[in-house]
Amino acid sequence: MTRPVLNFEAVRALLKQRFPMLMIDSVVALEPEKRIQAIKNVTGNELQFVGHFPELAVMPGTLIAEAIGQAASILFSKTTGTGLSTGEFLVLGTINHMRFLAPVVPGDRMEINVKVLKFLNDQALVEGEVSVDGTLVATGTLGFARRTL
Repeated sequence: MTRPVLNFEAVRALLKQRFPMLMIDSVVALEPEKRIQAIKNVTGNELQFVGHFPELAVMPGTLIAEAIGQAASILFSKTTGTGLSTGEFLVLGTINHMRFLAPVVPGDRMEINVKVLKFLNDQALVEGEVSVDGTLVATGTLGFARRTL
């Protein structure tokens, strides 16, 4: 197994999300301005599985997209040095061509790969792919903007 570039504590320091919405466990590869590979270990005791679905737990597509977004946030922060100040957020603006190709279930290890398509000052366009055991389970393009509240 690849040793993390950023462990869970480092990831948590870079993201605003907290339990139960923290969707990244570690980062195993990071090239500022280019790409990031992050890991999410899916466990059966996560809150979403209480209702999605009680008889057959399946990771909601919205949370898979959220994992891509959180990986992109880390990449954006490590590329620009922004997003870490109080009141600064990287907000999701667009989701395009999002496809869910196979279910993700407890016990799976999601590998989240995000590639930069374009960085413009306070905006980013990325392509995300999520795979489990080498099988592509989701893909899409997401757009973000940095905002200060």
